[in-house]
Amino acid sequence: MKKKELELLLEKLEKPREPKAELEQYTTPSSIAADILFFAHMMGDIEGRVVADLGCGTGVFAIGASILGAREVYAVDVDKEMLSIAAENAKKAGVLITLLHMDVKDFDYSVDTVIQNPPFGAQKKHADRQFLDTGIRVAKVIYTMHNSNTEDFVTSYLEGKGARITHKKHYKFPIHYTFHFHKKERMVFDVVLIRAVRDDER
Repeated sequence: MKKKELELLLEKLEKPREPKAELEQYTTPSSIAADILFFAHMMGDIEGRVVADLGCGTGVFAIGASILGAREVYAVDVDKEMLSIAAENAKKAGVLITLLHMDVKDFDYSVDTVIQNPPFGAQKKHADRQFLDTGIRVAKVIYTMHNSNTEDFVTSYLEGKGARITHKKHYKFPIHYTFHFHKKERMVFDVVLIRAVRDDER
């Protein structure tokens, strides 16, 4: 499958029906999701691997990883409604993923790769830390997306947890008017994807 084909497939997936502001439930654009997934695939971190999508939402990363040949995929979210949509999307895409209703801090399966777009902490300060903590604890490799303003902090935080940063990619992340406190119809944020490898995986 080509990257554009994956992007078009992900674009057809059901979006959140009633997103929750406190959980910062913004859907990763299909173009960005497809680019991240293909990057991870080219790095050898998806095909034949066990992959987890922490805070999976509607399942974009989990479903994309399964399409690209992951051996097993866990989709983890604290929101039952989002998991229900993820289940519908997986069925629509014709893939099998394991849906887990739990807080990400309680996820303790050993996996090869974590791919995640955690909350940026706009509504709850440091909301992304438990995602970083869990990701680097359970996975050999972690792909994690953050507001570019926090790039230095996330880098040092992961390194402090014994991780080695191998790659960074920057994106323009559009967010459309979703919640009452939004002032504009569309805003674009600078975000960074960080690939980190546990030191014991060198």
